Amino acid sequence: MTQKINIDSLSCLCSSRIRKDRIAYILYPLDILSDWLEQAAEKYGVTIVVVTGMDWRNVFSPWSAPGVPKGAPDFKGESPEFLKLLQTKVIPEIEETMQMDSHPERSLVGVSMSGLFALWQWMVCDTFKNIASLSGSFWYEGFLDWMKKIKMPQKSGLGFFLLGDQESKSKVKAFDTVGVNTEEILKLLKAADIKVKFESVPGNHFADAIPRLEKAFENLFPNR
Repeated sequence: MTQKINIDSLSCLCSSRIRKDRIAYILYPLDILSDWLEQAAEKYGVTIVVVTGMDWRNVFSPWSAPGVPKGAPDFKGESPEFLKLLQTKVIPEIEETMQMDSHPERSLVGVSMSGLFALWQWMVCDTFKNIASLSGSFWYEGFLDWMKKIKMPQKSGLGFFLLGDQESKSKVKAFDTVGVNTEEILKLLKAADIKVKFESVPGNHFADAIPRLEKAFENLFPNR
């Protein structure tokens, strides 16, 4: 049975299976994964924690930017503060409670804005060895330019990226760049000898949540 741990305003749903040497954190907007969580932990041989309850728009935006679509509230750019919360409070408390090894292999899975955050934090720290960015919001203002300017870090893990084949055909013009931007980002990572995998799947931004998570875990944990 899953275990729920509350940390500040966050609710963390943890799998009952405990593999002490590797753990995957999923930043997800809704607490709807409890049934899948147990099955996936067993199938892929990894402790899984789903973190919910975030201020989705703001904690996953790396810097302030105009709201999208037009008329939406501006993004506040609170990713640095949220990353610090993960590093100093959430991860230590979760891993102590779950009796993990002192330095487990960590992976981070994000969807949409949290997929943007997953890549951003991977570029600025080594808290997570692997990431999966599912429909990452790489349309975000200034993000591609930032990726082009930074000094690429050395990474020993895997970055898995997935995008629906209809996501670049949005009614919101700003979102139309997501496909091209994702391609450019993959080129930048490959040029820096960072191991990446990419899958294009049918559907729009909101389609097939569980099958897409399955693809992420199949790639992050192929050897079970």
